[in-house]
Amino acid sequence: MTTAEELLGRLAGLDRDGLAKVLARRPDVLAEPWPRRLDVVVARLVSPESVDQALLGLSMPLAQVLRAVQLCNALRQGPVPLGDVAELLAGANVESFVDELAERALLWREADHVVLLEVLQRHNFHAEGLGQPVADLLADLTTIQRARLARNLGVPPGDLVRHYRDRDRVRALFATAPERTRKVLQDMADGVPEVDGMPPLGWALDHGFLFGTYYGGTAMPVEISLALRGPDHRLPFTPAEPEFVVTHVGTEAAEATSSAAALRLLDRVSAILDLAAAEPLPLLKDGTIGARLVKKVAKDTGATPAEIELAIDLAAQAGLLLADEPPAPRRGQKAPPPTLAPDPDLARPAPALLYRLLLTTWWNPAPFEHETDVDALVRRLVVRLLARLEPGAAITGELTSVVEWHAPVLPTDDFAAHVGTAVAEGELLGVIAHGAVTAVGRALLSEDELVEVTDALVARARTTALFGTDLTAIVPGSPDARLAALLDRAADRESQGTATSWRFSPASVRRAFDQGATAAELLADLGASAAGELPQPLVYLVNDVARRHGEAQVIDVASVVVGEPAVLAELAAHRKLAKLGLRSVAPTVLTSTVDAAGTLEALREAGYAPTRHAADGTIVLPARDQPEPKAVLRDAAPDELRPDPVDHAERLLAAPASGPALLRGQLARAMSDRYAGRLTPKQQQLCWQLEAGIPVDIVYREDGAEPARLVIAYPELDGDVLDVWSLGERAYRRLELARIDLAQTSTALSRA
Repeated sequence: MTTAEELLGRLAGLDRDGLAKVLARRPDVLAEPWPRRLDVVVARLVSPESVDQALLGLSMPLAQVLRAVQLCNALRQGPVPLGDVAELLAGANVESFVDELAERALLWREADHVVLLEVLQRHNFHAEGLGQPVADLLADLTTIQRARLARNLGVPPGDLVRHYRDRDRVRALFATAPERTRKVLQDMADGVPEVDGMPPLGWALDHGFLFGTYYGGTAMPVEISLALRGPDHRLPFTPAEPEFVVTHVGTEAAEATSSAAALRLLDRVSAILDLAAAEPLPLLKDGTIGARLVKKVAKDTGATPAEIELAIDLAAQAGLLLADEPPAPRRGQKAPPPTLAPDPDLARPAPALLYRLLLTTWWNPAPFEHETDVDALVRRLVVRLLARLEPGAAITGELTSVVEWHAPVLPTDDFAAHVGTAVAEGELLGVIAHGAVTAVGRALLSEDELVEVTDALVARARTTALFGTDLTAIVPGSPDARLAALLDRAADRESQGTATSWRFSPASVRRAFDQGATAAELLADLGASAAGELPQPLVYLVNDVARRHGEAQVIDVASVVVGEPAVLAELAAHRKLAKLGLRSVAPTVLTSTVDAAGTLEALREAGYAPTRHAADGTIVLPARDQPEPKAVLRDAAPDELRPDPVDHAERLLAAPASGPALLRGQLARAMSDRYAGRLTPKQQQLCWQLEAGIPVDIVYREDGAEPARLVIAYPELDGDVLDVWSLGERAYRRLELARIDLAQTSTALSRA
């Protein structure tokens, strides 16, 4: 019986609460489509991907106990007595840790023995400074070599393994070795179990202290290393969490800082989306965000580079910004860089919904394809650890060591850098403030409170500003996105913190007019956002700039050349013409070889306030009207949140523990009976794709209802009924074969 079959029997014998504990500890097994039966649960539990994910969540003592079980299993080649595990860990009480590993389905107990999951059974322990079990090394020897070794050791060939497990006997034999040989063997036993080449240690090779390997090296068995380390050697065991100091920063201070950070992030993201809508953001050739872009956007928005980098990254991951790969350049031309621009089909979410989207994207980013996202695991762990404290409390100084104790298996050598990144990003998002987890961070852990908490936080944003006679506007607290966008449009941001200030100038007001505003509209918008009356200096400034705006006009004309027809023909054919500068062609007309944007910039730098016009004389405004978006973001429905382990445990225990597998071609044969043996090649292909796990389109006809088009996958055949997962409904359905029409469409893989 394999360990998978044994695990199936163990799970089937659990009650609802016991099975729910396993499902809660290994939540990836409940990924859609939900497992139909316990045999599917077991198949997922024993998969290497799921086991690796479970190992990443082990704390230090759990990982150490598991390593001890693995070592004992390799030495015994079977179930491990619980006492052997405790002895390896200095006689520690390991029962509670073994039970917790059993709840993770990494092993299970049978009386006083432990059975290890097959995928976790190891045959190499170099990470612990040990090598391979002697049974594996003996298996590589020929019968003659094993007989010679047994003769040298004075034991029957069948008792070789027992000889190596007798540590007192091994140490007694070691004492008879030459002095130089003992020194080399002791050095190898202390942490170098394998070396390249064959050292001149004939006695050690003849007496089985060393074995030659297939690759030409020399290896020391695990049993020899443990015997030579002495009877007092034990594996490391750290059952207690590192001590740490708690500092109380105050709940009100933490929540105020959280609110300011969250609203500031919303402001940054909104500004980035506006900038990218006006002009797509250029990326590096490899599609990543460059430092120059971050610095430029930070300067334009008055933000810090860290804020902009996080805002762009989250907006891109959330699908608010889409990467546009330019077409391949023609021969001899330089390829333009890829760009980021807003999705034209996506409506801009409301502030609270946008904030939740950014939060959940940071909390659960898209998984990496071929590596572990250490940053994502560390940030979730940091928030969970800090959330154990009372609100307004923080850990000072020892946070990295605490995190490392809770996740020793993470593939990184620099925990401090990952913890620092998690805390810094959490501060920018409002999840952490002054080192303490905020209400937003605690809501991320529960999900049920996330909508209520974020709605209340965004509602605290200021909607009015204090306008001063010195041409400044001050917002005490954090401005909402609408107010910040209005002030950024007509003024320059000067400072931010507990209060944010803007300053109006002729250039900033002219910027608003360049974007299509009029004096009346701008004064009306500013007046609606003022806590009182607008000061007269600001009104005078707006009206004065409005009077001068358009005193010069720049028209989109490439250039005008005047001359005799013969001369013009000659000039047109000449290849070495240089660029022409400005030239007067009429008393009121100038021509320019510089484009309209460059001419506008030059005149403004000279102190003028020109406007831009098209060739027909109409004024050119920045493109602001967007097509009506087709997609609207929404909050997740209750059934789209994390699955409930208790509900699934109850459902799984009520179903049969196992079921028949769908054989190759079985579905096509069943459907051919439905079509009287006349399946088209396309219909046969769809049946084969379903058997291979590829979603396909079908049409299902029910009595008294319109035919329904479904996207189905993961079929199981039960007589004349097909049990399938419906992707659109996110549920299993039982479909009668007689009512299924295979749709004449391509597979639905792209929608799965």
